[in-house]
Amino acid sequence: MDEDPPCFLLTRLPGELRALIYEHVLTFERPLKLRQVVAGSPNTGILRANRQIHNEALSVLYDLNNILVTRNDFCHHTDHDLQTPFRRDQVRHLLVKNFSQSIKCSSYSGGNHMYLAGCCEVCQPTAVGFINALCELPRLQSVVVDYHFHQSEFGYMKDVIRRNGMLEPLRRNRSLQCTGVGQWRLQGTSIAEKLSITFADVALHTLWAIFSSFSNMLSIYGIPNEPQILEGMREDINRDLTDKLFFLHCARKCVLWPVLFEKIAEAWKAVDDAKAESRDASEELEALTDEVLRFCRRHTSEDARMQLGLLRAEEARLTEIMRM
Repeated sequence: MDEDPPCFLLTRLPGELRALIYEHVLTFERPLKLRQVVAGSPNTGILRANRQIHNEALSVLYDLNNILVTRNDFCHHTDHDLQTPFRRDQVRHLLVKNFSQSIKCSSYSGGNHMYLAGCCEVCQPTAVGFINALCELPRLQSVVVDYHFHQSEFGYMKDVIRRNGMLEPLRRNRSLQCTGVGQWRLQGTSIAEKLSITFADVALHTLWAIFSSFSNMLSIYGIPNEPQILEGMREDINRDLTDKLFFLHCARKCVLWPVLFEKIAEAWKAVDDAKAESRDASEELEALTDEVLRFCRRHTSEDARMQLGLLRAEEARLTEIMRM
């Protein structure tokens, strides 16, 4: 093999400056799709400059970025060439965007989350094998599993963990705790202390957190620059959920809120009460998540926009009456 050509980056700059350059070039805002080679995709070409730069910069790439993978990338039956080419001995942060079984293992489905012999451990609906595969990655520090498009699969896994939790040893081994609207933390003695595993409906959780941060400036009549802000969220986060969740946060500011939205209002208040009293709010957050998802399933985004307009008109009418 030919020797690498001389590189001034290596011969004239100290290691500390090279590290700063690697951090600047290889830090990306969005999770990395390592297979993506299209216009506008993150440029990791510096890793191919020569062998020494590759060795020095690779750890920076994995230390500072989320790597986008799917459950398919861990399936025992998926050809290696079809899996995301990430370094399992280096990766520290993962975002799992597809929580469903691989195409091969899906062929063993018997329905109702039952799988025939042949489905690999990673793709079993209990997700035990998948979680074990994550725990085996030696440098892994954080994982977020986005189940937005796989609510049924996550629901089944959650039910299995809950049933196992009726036995004390299994509950200590592995349990799920709701830590936010649409977000769960997996914990237990089988999870390394340095490893954080989160299951989340990322779109739901992200939008809810953003709208909650608007609390002080948000009213039934919305927020400044509302059309532009909402359109940005539709484009960047989720087109279907944005208007539904914005409607709920605005509706909460109206006088008719506890009457028109009794169950969500009660669940939301229970969360606020638990936090105000510094209590564990996991059960209350789970109940609120269930109510919010139930609302989102019943209504379209068009419904939400129309109802918000009607509610604003009614609020204005009631306000005018009270002034008389």
